[in-house]
Amino acid sequence: MKISHVFAASTLAVGFGLGAAGVASAADVGPNTTLAADGLVFANVSISVADLAKSAKFYQALGFEVGDVHPLPSPIAKLLGGKGDAKLQIQFAKRDGVVLELVNFAPAPTEKASAGSAAQLGLAHIGLRVDSVDRVAKLVTENGGKTLDATRTKLGPMDILFVTDPDGTHIELAGPAKN
Repeated sequence: MKISHVFAASTLAVGFGLGAAGVASAADVGPNTTLAADGLVFANVSISVADLAKSAKFYQALGFEVGDVHPLPSPIAKLLGGKGDAKLQIQFAKRDGVVLELVNFAPAPTEKASAGSAAQLGLAHIGLRVDSVDRVAKLVTENGGKTLDATRTKLGPMDILFVTDPDGTHIELAGPAKN
């Protein structure tokens, strides 16, 4: 799917800060809305998830602020690949200015998450810098994710470990190497 489709759907869905009903929610989290001088702004990265509540809990455990759930109309669901009468809802998670758009179809897709391979086009992984790889890896497993222990690597002063979210999206944890 083209990134422009995802951006267009996100923009339509949230109306640059408006909820699905067209009413702004002061406490809601959403994509960046202030345009740069060139008329653009990085809005968000979308991740399809099987269980919206479980994924929101997972990203909250990693320090993301999670916003309201927004149901989206059928034309947007179809644009994003929904089949038949699929229902679509989104929820934004924000940390350090980066916004993830958690996208949930009902019924949930049965295909596995993308392999997260840099050898194929598309999203390879999300990267987080952490104070302790072990501490954050524990948070990951306590909240439905998995550690990919075979990826544990020391790269100079950095300790690197790949983990997954509950749906298999790869996340790189990089922190100070233990001495």
